Amino acid sequence: MLFDATTAGQTARVEVRENHGAYRVTIGEKMLELDLVRAGNHYLSVLVDGVSHDVGIEKTAEGFAVLMRGDRFDVEIKDAVKGAVLGRATHHGPLKLTAPMPGKIVKVLVREGESVEAGHGVLVMEAMKMENELKANKAGKVQEIKVQEGQAVEMGALLLVIG
Repeated sequence: MLFDATTAGQTARVEVRENHGAYRVTIGEKMLELDLVRAGNHYLSVLVDGVSHDVGIEKTAEGFAVLMRGDRFDVEIKDAVKGAVLGRATHHGPLKLTAPMPGKIVKVLVREGESVEAGHGVLVMEAMKMENELKANKAGKVQEIKVQEGQAVEMGALLLVIG
């Protein structure tokens, strides 16, 4: 997954690649090896180059709020290719929801033919040992569901279409 992350007015290009259950994260020119363990709904124990960190993460409209060592960092996440805030792009015509990173479909929350509103949860996907609810960016009717629960998907894989 390739994206731009902005916090405190500083933007960096970030690339995340899974490597046998661990993650290789490149931020600008710096490469880090990460191992993640869920420590609750919004908490992770993150091993970064052999050093352990307790991190709280909460999804926001623009990205994530990250809590670490008593400090809060608001991180805006934008697609590095399209420049759109991930999950907040405006769409005309059918919405083709694609996987934002490699992962596994945990739950399909809608059925084909079902009407959904903008912001309605449509799928739950596990990626980087965290479950994320993917939401419709526009109101419409679910035209096609291309995945099923338990299915592994690659970044960019078509998940569903909303017309």
